[in-house]
Amino acid sequence: MKAMSKRYQVIFNLLALSVIIFLGVDIFYRIVYAKLSCVDTTTFMVQRVAEPKKVEKPRLDDYHSIIDRNIFGSTDRALEKVKAEEIEDLEPTSLKIALLGTVTGSEQNAFAVIEETDKRKQGLYKVGDTIQNATIRMILRGKVVLRVDGRDEILTMEEAAAQKAKNQRAVSRPPEGISTVTVRRTEIEKSLRNLNKLLSQVRIRPYFKGGKPHGLALSNIKRGSVFEKLGLKDGDIVQGVNNRTIRSPDDIMAFYRRLKSGSHIAVRIDRKGQLKTINYRFE
Repeated sequence: MKAMSKRYQVIFNLLALSVIIFLGVDIFYRIVYAKLSCVDTTTFMVQRVAEPKKVEKPRLDDYHSIIDRNIFGSTDRALEKVKAEEIEDLEPTSLKIALLGTVTGSEQNAFAVIEETDKRKQGLYKVGDTIQNATIRMILRGKVVLRVDGRDEILTMEEAAAQKAKNQRAVSRPPEGISTVTVRRTEIEKSLRNLNKLLSQVRIRPYFKGGKPHGLALSNIKRGSVFEKLGLKDGDIVQGVNNRTIRSPDDIMAFYRRLKSGSHIAVRIDRKGQLKTINYRFE
């Protein structure tokens, strides 16, 4: 009997334990569900964006109608580059201007130095600038293409040099003076005996023009010296003897030997910008 009672007690305890576990699990899930139901959830929707259409880039030809109509009043058409073969056929400009120099490069960096000859006015000009009634179209090495009254003309540095030479020829050149000086042979021989004393009577120095020898410049000629008797004056530039240009000490020695021998001598000098020839006659 006791054994049966003990057996029922064990079964009862197991049932009670099962009920307790079931209730505990149920309570646990209820608590978790209650907490999760309080959490705010956001729904995200992914929308696929359509690929943008490719826009075809306009071609240069599409703008031709605008360029041809020139609705902006630009001068680009007038400043189109001239072909190289066309430049050679261009007529020289008749404008009174001279090209003094050019700096080539891009249209933004290239410029030309041009002088208005009648006004003696110089200036820097770039492509598109105007001078007198001409527009500068192109700047090349040593030449400029101009647009004058609807046609192209060329201005070159060579042409400017030719114009300058022409202007110089137009100015009447003073005639070369020729004179004859008679010198006693004894006085020349006496002076040439003492070369150091002779050279102390005048200051002689080389004269250069344009970076090149251009004769001998005389100065400080002493009064009564043989140089004064030869008709030479301060500031004279001795350029040649007997049609031979003086360029070196050898030419000076040749002049000295001729004086010593008493031979005929013709000296060409530049006196204050005028050429003179002195013929020496010895007696």
